[in-house]
Amino acid sequence: MTTKKSSKTEIIIYTAIVILSSSLICYAAYIADDRNLSLLSVFMPSVLALVYTWFIKGKKGVYELFVKQTIQKVKIAWYAVAIAVIPLIGVLAVLTSLDFDISKFELRTTQLMPQMLVIVLIALGEEYGWRGFLLPRLMKKFNLFYSSLILGLIWGIWHFPAYLIGTGTPLDMPFSVFLVWVVMGTFFISWIYYYTRSVLTSILVHISANATFNYLLLLPEFTGSMNNFWLFLAYMSVIVVAVFLVKRRDFMGLSEPFVR
Repeated sequence: MTTKKSSKTEIIIYTAIVILSSSLICYAAYIADDRNLSLLSVFMPSVLALVYTWFIKGKKGVYELFVKQTIQKVKIAWYAVAIAVIPLIGVLAVLTSLDFDISKFELRTTQLMPQMLVIVLIALGEEYGWRGFLLPRLMKKFNLFYSSLILGLIWGIWHFPAYLIGTGTPLDMPFSVFLVWVVMGTFFISWIYYYTRSVLTSILVHISANATFNYLLLLPEFTGSMNNFWLFLAYMSVIVVAVFLVKRRDFMGLSEPFVR
């Protein structure tokens, strides 16, 4: 009971501080009329997880958060899933929009830098907070399904201040649609984390997702319509629902807790 109460307190405090601090950064960016300042907010989840863990658990806690959850013995198949699934879904969505005429398929850009550097930094700045710190505490209190749903909503709402100033989220897309994607993506990442207990796999999924949106013609700001993104969401929902149905006992906490 004490563990669950302490987890609830940590969840509330951490979430409130992350959203508040990120909101203040976005507000400062708005006042300064410099949207680039808002990029600092992407580091707040991991930075605050570091500070909070150091304050509560000291060096041992920091080691467990940043080292133990990164250097895990994980099957190669999980790395393949983390890296490849979302890009493949993106390619399938684009090809569907082209009636599978491969000759018409093209990348939005082939430029690697600085896009990939930014994409990697964003993943590092967020994932040690969301998956390394918050998800394990949610799973102490809730089953995997509700932990994923709550985290997905928190993660999505955290983006809202940046959305208000026109950054951090896809342009020309209703925030409600973006929120659906974030929640859906959270279920996918949580499923992988549940079996690997590896933040590295979460980082790889985050990188692969942002790279997919950067290099493929999926977002309305690049295509002029929502059609491709709707296709992407449709295919992604099939994957997420299929995983849930197959692993329903794990998601709903009906099976024995998974221990690596």
